Amino acid sequence: MAASGSYDVAVIGGGVTGAGVARDLSLRGLSVLLLEKGDWGAGTTGASSWMIHGGPRYLEFDWDTTRLSCVDAGHIVTIARNLVYRVVFLIPVLPHDRNDIERMETAMEVYDRFQPLKKAHPHRRLTPEEVRQAEPGLTPDVIGAVTMEEWGVDPHRLVFANVQDAVAHGARALNHTRVTELIRDGGKVIGVRYQGPDGSLSEARARAVVNASGPWSPEVAAMAGVEVHLRPAKGIHIIYPHRISNFSISAESIDGRDLLMVAHGGFTLLGTTDDDFYGDLDSVEVVEDEVEYLIQGFERVFPSIRDYRPVRTTTGVRPTLFKWRRYEDELSRRYKVIDHAASGADGFISIAGGKLSMYRLMAEETSDAVCRKLGVQARSETSRRPLPGNESDPVPPAELAARCGIPALAAMKLQTRHGSNAEKVLDEGSTSRILCRCEPVTEAELVYAARHEQVRTLADAFRRVGIAGGPCAGAACILRASEVIGRELGWSASQRFDAAREFVHGAWLGREPVLGHAGWAQEELAQGAMRGLTGGAR
Repeated sequence: MAASGSYDVAVIGGGVTGAGVARDLSLRGLSVLLLEKGDWGAGTTGASSWMIHGGPRYLEFDWDTTRLSCVDAGHIVTIARNLVYRVVFLIPVLPHDRNDIERMETAMEVYDRFQPLKKAHPHRRLTPEEVRQAEPGLTPDVIGAVTMEEWGVDPHRLVFANVQDAVAHGARALNHTRVTELIRDGGKVIGVRYQGPDGSLSEARARAVVNASGPWSPEVAAMAGVEVHLRPAKGIHIIYPHRISNFSISAESIDGRDLLMVAHGGFTLLGTTDDDFYGDLDSVEVVEDEVEYLIQGFERVFPSIRDYRPVRTTTGVRPTLFKWRRYEDELSRRYKVIDHAASGADGFISIAGGKLSMYRLMAEETSDAVCRKLGVQARSETSRRPLPGNESDPVPPAELAARCGIPALAAMKLQTRHGSNAEKVLDEGSTSRILCRCEPVTEAELVYAARHEQVRTLADAFRRVGIAGGPCAGAACILRASEVIGRELGWSASQRFDAAREFVHGAWLGREPVLGHAGWAQEELAQGAMRGLTGGAR
């Protein structure tokens, strides 16, 4: 077994919280090892609703979480300007809704008190005529609406920006690397043993080990002989490869739970379910009943929803803190930093619970706990220090497009991922060729991702640059993407075909629950093409 040195802190879990902890500690001058068994943000973080939001529904039973979410959202908006964008919601009111227009406006008036904290605008009340003019797709039964503003974000890029900054300040970050064991010396945790992507085993010593593995926290805690109590909640989303409404829309499911249809620029996200989950965290599947539950809920306020063709579903499990009796969607999104010294595992700290819009605060408080344990006096800088790409204002997208010979939309998309570093990314790849007609990703960005962003698979590339995220769902571009990445990573011709086939088969789990007649035809075409190109394998 190879030794990989000693660190001040080993962080287990490469979701947004673990990446945030690694960044925070690195900025304080500590040496950090960050380990993620899959890819950065591939678990709960990437399966989110892609929003940094306060959570007005928590006002009913968890006021403090709404306040903390809004405060931290304000910090995130400041340090990650290139990654965030405004998302305006319409909350329509129909006859016989449990909340009439007056109650909805009262709730929004309360939420307005928090909006300045996250640099958002207050609500507006709309008449039936105004709301139907703003969103013609709404049911004619609508009797009014209120607006609400939140922030959208690409969670995959947010995670990687934190990883990138941690590495820039001395951290070592390894994805596709699974922790197999915690090293103990009596009642103290002193390091980790882990398996790399090539199967090799290594170990590293650390003065402290942080468990930031989200829903996997109980499993990791068990390695230290301690417990973390969660009540995991499964949520799914339906993805449409284009915008199907002028605004994002709130709706109500058949059992009264809140649903959201979020218009994220080039795609629409419909979700989410919230159900207790008792299964295998590494094999969470979407079932047709869950899809129908969401579509049924939105059909009531947006009758044409079934006319639009979704391309895939996503699913994840929230690491919700344990509580008996509450319905799943009423569970608190609070978090807890746990020092396990009192339980016989000194040097081992867990962060459990929380939500995406509080990740930076969760990371700061976890890092504070680590620093107290190690006797480090440095304070957090993450609330004011820009993430990579936000050090300066980017040039206007049209100017970047003209200078580099790419479409303006491709330039804009590039800047949302890389900010002021966009031109450097294009220079690295030395090509302005667009990878796919339906998703404006340049081959240069894919080259850059393969060289500098720890892309090991096509699924990693999907998270870094959005390949296969458009209407073709990869059918028109995945082989070309495999060629570009394979050239950079030294894949043979057979490895490139295998990578493309693996991506197509992996994406199947997300597409199968929403495939209609046209979808099945496209799927058969894509699968047939792959079989033909790869010699008929499976």
